Amino acid sequence: MEIKTGELLTKTEDLIEANESLRLSNIKVKENIEEMKNTRKDLTETEKELIIANTDLAEANHKLSTINHEMIKITSELATANEEIRQQALRQKEFIDIAAHELRTPTQSILGYSEMILSEPTNNAVYIKVIARNANRIQKLVSNILDMARIDNFTLELSIEKFSLSALISTIVKDFRNQIQGCKQRNLDLIYNNTTIPSNSTHEDNNKDVIIRADKDRIAQVIINMVDNAIKNTDCGKIVVTTTTINSHHAEDKDNPNYQNEIIVKVKDSGTGLDPEIFSKVFSKFYTASGLGSTGLGLYICKAIVEAHEGSIWVENNTDDMGATFSFSLPFNA
Repeated sequence: MEIKTGELLTKTEDLIEANESLRLSNIKVKENIEEMKNTRKDLTETEKELIIANTDLAEANHKLSTINHEMIKITSELATANEEIRQQALRQKEFIDIAAHELRTPTQSILGYSEMILSEPTNNAVYIKVIARNANRIQKLVSNILDMARIDNFTLELSIEKFSLSALISTIVKDFRNQIQGCKQRNLDLIYNNTTIPSNSTHEDNNKDVIIRADKDRIAQVIINMVDNAIKNTDCGKIVVTTTTINSHHAEDKDNPNYQNEIIVKVKDSGTGLDPEIFSKVFSKFYTASGLGSTGLGLYICKAIVEAHEGSIWVENNTDDMGATFSFSLPFNA
């Protein structure tokens, strides 16, 4: 009986020890569980921080992408601007070379024929005509250079007056026609077609003039330049100057104080035409494509004059593939 009691005590002690171990294990498990909870909480917080960081990083990447796109755009625009500056510098150099030649040639002629007048008085009339012609060339070039300076400095002034556009064009056409007829080598006809008047009458005997308010001398300068270019670009055939009017508003709006018509002046030649790729360039300063004059200032000045009158100017090839037509429009009250 004592032995059984001793065994019982031993087993009891073992049980107590096991219970203690179990209790300690439970405590350890609880500690581990608590530690895992804390770790999970930390992981959740870390995950939130990572999400926020990723969002910030995405926004930063988007901003960086936008900046890069803007930088590419700016770089492209700078490259384009630099190329335009380079081309402008080249055109300016070409203009200086051409202008120097254009000034030197008539100047030498004037000096040469002046000496001939002094040495051969009997031929004065012939020599004086040559001097006058070359003096006019110099005057035209100097006037163009001065006009270019006024345009670039925004000091081009207009002297507005009321005048007959049809009469002005008729005079210009007659003057050029006389010049053409005086050159027997040119098989060229110059015609003025005023389509703003009835078709059964002619512009010479019709009293219905096209009256506009504009700078008469400047508009004459535009028309002269366009006709002169057409003559230079047409060896034979004909050049037709046309005036026509179009309504910019419906007839029922005529009581509107803003109601106005537009008059369009066209100069159509039968020359070789132009490459469509240069249509946007022909009115640029110093542009000197074949058939557009020598210094590249004439059409540039024409564009400035027309736009100063709130009009438009453009060029297009003829539909029959023969020659080109330069046109400009001006607003005027009907």
